[in-house]
Amino acid sequence: MTSTPSAAARGHRLARLVGTALAAGVLLGFAGAAAPALAHDELLGSTPEPGQVLETAPDEVLLTFSGDVIAVGSVIEVVDHHGEAVESGETTVLGPEVSAALPTDLSGDYQVRWRVVSSDGHPIEGTIDFGVGSDATGVWESQPPHDGAGEEEAGAQGAGSGEDSADAGDDAAADAPNGWAVAGFVVAALAVVGLVIALIVKATRRTPGGPGAAGGPSGPGASGGSGTTDDRA
Repeated sequence: MTSTPSAAARGHRLARLVGTALAAGVLLGFAGAAAPALAHDELLGSTPEPGQVLETAPDEVLLTFSGDVIAVGSVIEVVDHHGEAVESGETTVLGPEVSAALPTDLSGDYQVRWRVVSSDGHPIEGTIDFGVGSDATGVWESQPPHDGAGEEEAGAQGAGSGEDSADAGDDAAADAPNGWAVAGFVVAALAVVGLVIALIVKATRRTPGGPGAAGGPSGPGASGGSGTTDDRA
């Protein structure tokens, strides 16, 4: 006689399988949500290097990233210690390299302000300080213009700072993982968990020893019957 698992044993087994399926679904959801945030390219190197002091001005600013940069929206700007932009060449994107030509008459401390579009479509940005000449320190510090700054210019700078803050907020929102993508991963994970649970429940219901498994059909007259015969002629 073949023994069958008890209801309690089947219940414990079902609970363990369901718990494993739920854990797998949760891990899948977290992995999907974290994937977009880990996809941004990184700056691997630059010419000039951060804090570098050169005797003469470099021919160009060259940035090298970990992935191919999208040309649209990528820009390199170089400013002097007054915060005024230097007349640099057009920003050029070639695969993972982004460059811009520099004038040859640079002297003092400068800051490279770069903003590129990563291969995943999200904008990334940063700054690099460098110096040219014996008086340079390689550390960029903003200084007021020699003729002084009037109230009107100060107000304009304040407005510019507000715009920069708004842009920074937009960048932070753009860098955040896409809400629809996260929701899609979560829904997919829940669907997988639901399918696993359905298969487990179906499997546990297929247990041997059910009605009619060994004795065949039952009912009146199934094993010889007990009816009477009519002996009347």
